[in-house]
Amino acid sequence: MSFAEDTRSLLASFRTTQGLLQRLLTGLQARRAAWVSARPSLLQPSAELEQLTQDIAREESGREELLARVRMALPRPLGGEPAELHLNVTRIAAAMPATEGRALRDAADAATRLAKAVRTEVTLGQRLVRFAQDTQPGLTNPATNPARKAGIPGYDRRARALRGADTAGALIDGRM
Repeated sequence: MSFAEDTRSLLASFRTTQGLLQRLLTGLQARRAAWVSARPSLLQPSAELEQLTQDIAREESGREELLARVRMALPRPLGGEPAELHLNVTRIAAAMPATEGRALRDAADAATRLAKAVRTEVTLGQRLVRFAQDTQPGLTNPATNPARKAGIPGYDRRARALRGADTAGALIDGRM
């Protein structure tokens, strides 16, 4: 493949990644918004989000192959090998025609912004899960009483909360 074909493929890869990241971000935000209901089934891994992350990883590995070919097409550093060449979008865009280079930079910038937003959403989701585990252990751990459904707080005949020995972090204890 020529340098122009490789750069067009790189641009397409960034645009594909951008679309995948947007779908992943939307899915993560929807899961976070669904936390209001706090059902244990919402804590299960999402097959759709898992598929999106695998698609992003595949796109990333394809982009690595493209970058290796682009690295070979660019001028070598003085006295060095092509593998030693520091490669980024700015350097690739400089070797392309101006409009195509600008499009490549814009696509890479958009993918970078979305990746940062996804990273932020993942961090927030991890903190929400940790918070739920600390405050309501029944939401993430199966119930010890088989008569109760998993994660649903209950009370005995004397209106005392049904929980194990660990009552730290409980938001509601059932006492008056």
